[in-house]
Amino acid sequence: MAHDETQSSGHGNGLPLTIAAILFLVLRLFAVSGYDWHTAFAVLHTMDVDDSVSIVMGTLMADPLAAAVYLALLTPLAVLWLWLSLREARQLDAGDPAQGRPTRPGPKSGILLLLGALVPLGAYVWSFHAWWLPLTALAVGIVLFAIGRGTKADGRLQQLARWTGRRLGMLILVGWLLAAATVRTPWVPLERIDLRDGAHLRGYVLQAEPGFLKLLTEHRRDFRILTDQEVGSREEIQGKNPHH
Repeated sequence: MAHDETQSSGHGNGLPLTIAAILFLVLRLFAVSGYDWHTAFAVLHTMDVDDSVSIVMGTLMADPLAAAVYLALLTPLAVLWLWLSLREARQLDAGDPAQGRPTRPGPKSGILLLLGALVPLGAYVWSFHAWWLPLTALAVGIVLFAIGRGTKADGRLQQLARWTGRRLGMLILVGWLLAAATVRTPWVPLERIDLRDGAHLRGYVLQAEPGFLKLLTEHRRDFRILTDQEVGSREEIQGKNPHH
């Protein structure tokens, strides 16, 4: 019976995550295509299963502003998740009968989540000299702590804080899906492409195979296919002066 319950629980958790992963890729496909059906269909044929990790990580790294907002929220939430996991683990070890079954993964998962927030946070600060970002994350954390500690025990804010703590993983997943739907920048660097006829394009090369390039233009999100004979040179301009 215990084996059946465990197996059923595994299936129950795996299916929503699989659906969420597919939804994430669908949202990214339409977001970078400007929610145009025909462009999204063309971009679909440049995507591969092996690109999934790049697409997920590219969502965070493609848009600096979106990344800053996400990290400012994720870091204090990761601290909260770890603190709640440690507190729950201590209560279970102490044999607290009111604690019941654990409602979230153990402290190891909290540590991994916190590392997953701190590493990109440090890289962002180093790359963009954004020393204000840790201060912003600290301010968000203080607000969360104040809501949890400084409100009435049965007040609405206290109930909201407990609800957030119990569903922190779901909220983080929802955050990823919102990012997937709103970050228009593709998961590849912006490039300047000089053509042999003297013209030039700015866009995102989604696929580069011998003989041709498939790209999305920067602003209008037009899908273009260029042959090698048309392309004179390519230069990555991501992170450089946009008017250079």
